[in-house]
Amino acid sequence: MEDFLGTYDYSLDDKNRLSIPAKYRKVMQSLQEDTFIVTTLEDACLTLYPYVTFRQTVSEPVKALRQFDDDANELRRFLGMHSTDVKMDSQGRINLPASACEHAGINKKVKLIGCGHKIELWNPEKFQEISTTRDAQSIKAELQKFAI
Repeated sequence: MEDFLGTYDYSLDDKNRLSIPAKYRKVMQSLQEDTFIVTTLEDACLTLYPYVTFRQTVSEPVKALRQFDDDANELRRFLGMHSTDVKMDSQGRINLPASACEHAGINKKVKLIGCGHKIELWNPEKFQEISTTRDAQSIKAELQKFAI
């Protein structure tokens, strides 16, 4: 499987549609997938997972938790409330829910960040704030910490 890599600056149209870059559409084609799960679970951004990836890495492990455990049930509710599916149209666009865009502070401009198995969508100003707080040395230290 190919990874989602690279950074792109795009804009939403008047109907809150976002064109997915051709390079990312190619990854989706390799997965034989046309549906993303949009979540507001991480940071101040939106996260797009290919449906199959979301199922394998998030949904299935959460579903496997004990049924009558209060914490597990709260996690399932939270996941359901903060996730939705969006299907790419024939032109490679997805329609982002207004509430999700509001969560991430996305109005018109969007920065797409490929993160391997997922894509993050950021308000460009917010992303600029967080991206200037890290330098190459600190990233190298993180890689070493995780034995990469």
